[in-house]
Amino acid sequence: MTEEYYKDLQARMAKMSVEALVADFNKQVGRRSWTSIRGVHDSILIDTLIDKGVDVSAVYDGVTISFKRKIALDDEKKKIVFA
Repeated sequence: MTEEYYKDLQARMAKMSVEALVADFNKQVGRRSWTSIRGVHDSILIDTLIDKGVDVSAVYDGVTISFKRKIALDDEKKKIVFA
């Protein structure tokens, strides 16, 4: 993986709406395979949600991201809740 790929993915996610990022997260739920590329994707996804002011504590503890359950946004679109 190149730094260019990382920056490109980061830029693309920054342009996405919070709702689109949640939909992207939900596509990952239940997937058991893991690669370094997926790890980068997931990390950028969580970081982007945080940068957009969304509380991701329901699925991210600062170290581990949980893809066990689908998520949604609360009414204010500021916090991740379980769908």
